[in-house]
Amino acid sequence: MTLADQAVEAGAGRQSMARARRRIRAKCHVQAEALRLFAERGYAQVTVDEIARAADISSRTFFRYFPSKEDVVLWDEYDEPSLREEVWGLPLAEDPLERTILILRKIIYDEYLADRDLLFARISIALSTPSVRARFVAQQIADAELMFSTIAGSWGMRAEDLDARVMAASLYAAVMVAVERWHSGGGRDDLGRLFDGAVRALAEGAWRLQPIGLRLPSSPG
Repeated sequence: MTLADQAVEAGAGRQSMARARRRIRAKCHVQAEALRLFAERGYAQVTVDEIARAADISSRTFFRYFPSKEDVVLWDEYDEPSLREEVWGLPLAEDPLERTILILRKIIYDEYLADRDLLFARISIALSTPSVRARFVAQQIADAELMFSTIAGSWGMRAEDLDARVMAASLYAAVMVAVERWHSGGGRDDLGRLFDGAVRALAEGAWRLQPIGLRLPSSPG
């Protein structure tokens, strides 16, 4: 590839990233307007058309950003492929497991510090509204599947390997326990510290489980 080709490719990459950033900013604006309306009138009483009007967009544009009203609550920036790839590519540590934990911690702190009130509002609706909770659970399963593949690759394993899935699922559970504990405490605690505590509890629990696992009978055959 010539230097000119490299320059063109780099320019195209910057333009693509700029478009992705603009899209994220637009979706953040729509989400903020939606959450404001939900806080004022309740989730069930607000329509997609009303959210679109508040955000100064058409309903068609809303659906280009979000497949449903539930998604406007559940979406965050790390759902966007460009940002997800950027963050998961960060070389925060040489050890794959430590790197995974640090990336999860970064994502949590970025969400928490960016706007904790907005995050709390999103989690509150996700946990208390049946239709959103159902989508929330489905999304967690889908996200976990994606994380299995991402983490397994960094660990030199296959996504279907039992070890990879157990470790990834355990870390994912630590995130969810921290978020639920933070929400149940009214959002007053430090979410990052709760995640750190959940990871410590996971490490201590694994140490306690080790001798039990050694005593388990072998599978028949």
